[in-house]
Amino acid sequence: MEIQTLFFFFASVFCERVEGEVGTYHFVSQPMNWTDAQTHCRKYYTDLSHVNDQKDTEKILKAAAGQTSLKWNIAWIGLYRDPTNTTRWKWSGGGYVTYTNWAVGQPDNHFSQESKGMIYPNGQWNDGNENILFPFFCIKISVMNYEKKTWEEALEHCREEHSDLISIASETDRLLAQTEMQCYDLTEHVWIGLRFLADQWLWVDGKTMVYKAWPQGGDKDHQCPTWRRCGALTVEGLWGNYNCEEKQNEEV
Repeated sequence: MEIQTLFFFFASVFCERVEGEVGTYHFVSQPMNWTDAQTHCRKYYTDLSHVNDQKDTEKILKAAAGQTSLKWNIAWIGLYRDPTNTTRWKWSGGGYVTYTNWAVGQPDNHFSQESKGMIYPNGQWNDGNENILFPFFCIKISVMNYEKKTWEEALEHCREEHSDLISIASETDRLLAQTEMQCYDLTEHVWIGLRFLADQWLWVDGKTMVYKAWPQGGDKDHQCPTWRRCGALTVEGLWGNYNCEEKQNEEV
């Protein structure tokens, strides 16, 4: 999503699907090993899917719900064991796992050969051998370039498209959004669903704010903004607060 801080320029905006995740989830039924699944997702989507919370789990599983003719028992997600610290797990899109939903007794690293993560139809996780062929879930973040819009206009546009300005609820969300900006060679900041209301920053989709990505040091205007009360993602991948009347563009 590309946001511009200058007036009378073009910019971009990150929208998300109504369900509330960054981007949209896609179920790929063709079985692949974990590495090939990652390559496929990065070529045709953005990356293998990640999970921030139970709500994300429900959205991922919903992506496969339409596959009525296909019965699946397990599928790869973007979960992998950190090779530098095998007690920790990371996401393919970047960032450490902060929410977990392991099945009972998992991860067990059977025969010390299970370094990748998968999801069951009940939403629980298991670790597995990366060479086994399974279907998988991808996540897609795409860019929409339109006339630049104010924050309110961007929000209205997203909702007309049955979506919403995105919430960035984890380090992985932030890194994936930044990656997508780089793919489109965006050089300006982009509106996100962050708004200062009632003396606090809130996500417009109602998601609880736990993760924060304000820059360290320098301008602290975001702590008690007077005019710059709308949030954007900068090209550096951090949050910035800007005048809501600035005209920007959108990204889905």
